[in-house]
Amino acid sequence: MPRSSLRAFIFVGFVFSLRTCELGEASAEVPEAPTAIPVTFSAEGMTRGGKPYFVQGVGGDTRLPELAKRGGNSIRTWSTTGLGKILDEAHALHLTVSAGIWLESECSWFSYKNPEHCKKQAERVKKEVVRYKDHPALLAWGIGNESEGDGADTEYWQQLDRLAILVKETDPNHPTFTAVAGLSPGKTKALNDHTPNLDFVGINSYGAVFGLRKHLEKAGWTRPWLLTEWGPRGFWECKKTPYGAPLEQTSAEKAEMMRSAYGKVLTRDGGCLGNYAFVWGWKFEATATWFGLYTFDGETTPPVDVLEEMWTGRPPANRAPAITPVTGIPKASVSPGTAFQATATATDPDHDPLAWQWALLPELQGHQHNTSERMPKAIERLIANPTKNSVSVTAPKKPGIYRLYVWVKDGKGHAATANMPFEVR
Repeated sequence: MPRSSLRAFIFVGFVFSLRTCELGEASAEVPEAPTAIPVTFSAEGMTRGGKPYFVQGVGGDTRLPELAKRGGNSIRTWSTTGLGKILDEAHALHLTVSAGIWLESECSWFSYKNPEHCKKQAERVKKEVVRYKDHPALLAWGIGNESEGDGADTEYWQQLDRLAILVKETDPNHPTFTAVAGLSPGKTKALNDHTPNLDFVGINSYGAVFGLRKHLEKAGWTRPWLLTEWGPRGFWECKKTPYGAPLEQTSAEKAEMMRSAYGKVLTRDGGCLGNYAFVWGWKFEATATWFGLYTFDGETTPPVDVLEEMWTGRPPANRAPAITPVTGIPKASVSPGTAFQATATATDPDHDPLAWQWALLPELQGHQHNTSERMPKAIERLIANPTKNSVSVTAPKKPGIYRLYVWVKDGKGHAATANMPFEVR
């Protein structure tokens, strides 16, 4: 995440007296600004301000009014970049923030084996905590996100524990956690052996979420836990074509998976403190539709409807369309200029009229994504009748892997998504 200048929210409370020759002595009181709301936790759950608090939130810091309107109660960030403004907006909407503190991974310019590197990191972490610790929207401190690597670096875990002590000494009102990329037995042992001062663990889990509770029990994790990232199956854990392109779920399939996970895994017991769905907004990662709960031009997708129903106990008044997988895409490689017919079907639960939009994009691999946060330009003039549910597609002249996308919009700010890759050789 690119870093920008931080804007701090500084609490001031004071009483001042004003004397003038004309008016004599007068005084005015300015109400004290809000202060930190203490957060505690135990095996029975979390409390905020003395009241039970279960996290039902999302990762991301945009579109917060819609999150609050739909019933979410918290957001998660990955760093303190822009945190002051985020905390202010969240507080105005009665949302909380699990504030991420970015930690470097072991690399060519930073090592957890280097005491000087660790000292400077700790100084930076303390400054960040001091700046925001008294904000009433703050819920917890997330010290590092997937910065543990394979989990075998003992020095990393030791530094993490030192940072947990430092943060808690600086801010006793908010608990600490770290977010790991899956809680393997090795990471569990390292956390148990080297981070006794970390309050709970955050777990990023996607396709493996259904086995998470059994896995935690088997791995020997006994402290509370928070699902810090979750959503559809990741592109690293799904089926792939013979030429290595991942097969993404449709938005309808993602919604059903998330509904099932909420009912089977994300219940208020067994040390679970809540969850943050990923990601509240849009990003291009692997594809233009993989993780975003919104489309690139701002429509909500079916998983958002599921989240609202899980948060509030009722479905939204108007829901997103449902779509079937795209059919007709060649399974074998095709020659440049080959034409084929692609089709999908969609329905709308509210019987809204639907509009179709197709696009053809070159494939991006792995975690590559456009950092400008703009939709890549589609390849033009290769799709006939791109506003219909069935289209004729001409394979590009340049060999490579491509992905055919379709968005189905209901005109009410909601959309369904599907896509399918193919290879030109």
